[in-house]
Amino acid sequence: MSTVIALYTGTGNSLYAAKRIAEKTGEDTVLRFTEDFLSGACELPAGTDRLGIIFPVYFGGVPYPVRRFIREYLASRDNSDLGYVFVIATHGGSPLYALADADRELQDAGIALSYASSVRMPDGYLPLMKKAIPPEKAEAIRVKADVKLAAAADDIAGERIHLPRRGPGWRIIRGISAKMKPGENSKLKLSQSCTGCGVCASICPEGNITMENGRPVMGSSCVSCFACYHRCPVNAIEYKGAAGQYKGFVDTGELRRR
Repeated sequence: MSTVIALYTGTGNSLYAAKRIAEKTGEDTVLRFTEDFLSGACELPAGTDRLGIIFPVYFGGVPYPVRRFIREYLASRDNSDLGYVFVIATHGGSPLYALADADRELQDAGIALSYASSVRMPDGYLPLMKKAIPPEKAEAIRVKADVKLAAAADDIAGERIHLPRRGPGWRIIRGISAKMKPGENSKLKLSQSCTGCGVCASICPEGNITMENGRPVMGSSCVSCFACYHRCPVNAIEYKGAAGQYKGFVDTGELRRR
């Protein structure tokens, strides 16, 4: 059995979840960023019969880059070999209808979802969480997350079927989330303490940050994951009213896309 997990992550929460799931689903499980498929850097290997999609909840639904992965990559290939498809959503507050949203996206691509689950992780979304979560609270959340991820991994290993439910208003939430596309984020500012190390540019999932004359330059395709803010080694990226950083549970080097 060949398993591929396509993941989208900003601060690293979804990568952490993917690694925990991969530990139990088998040594042959391969982790890939969804961007790698969209850019043509890799494809689902022939014989892949189990596909996982792991992502953070954005605006109560599926992040725009993951929609693109499903609509542009998965929808364009022959998925008849996929016997088991699962999704895991990480969230700081409520997952709302992100799982039902993912289910509908997959249906539209002609793919049947087999299993869906969500897990709470520390929240790094600056518009809502201006103060960094204390390390001890983050660790308590991680411990609970590990329990839920272990249960989900057992379910997936046993190919249990568990589908999301759609509550009242789910189409409205889905519609709002689907409209949230990358754009300019004028609230993120670079301070004079920047050392030009390039970490922010290397981990930006949308490639929205480039290095010019030794300084980061932000473009107009930000998805507001805030990985650059939280992972800057000298805290040189500022957001009005925000203080402290959430460093997550994976090394910054694991988030490097380029």
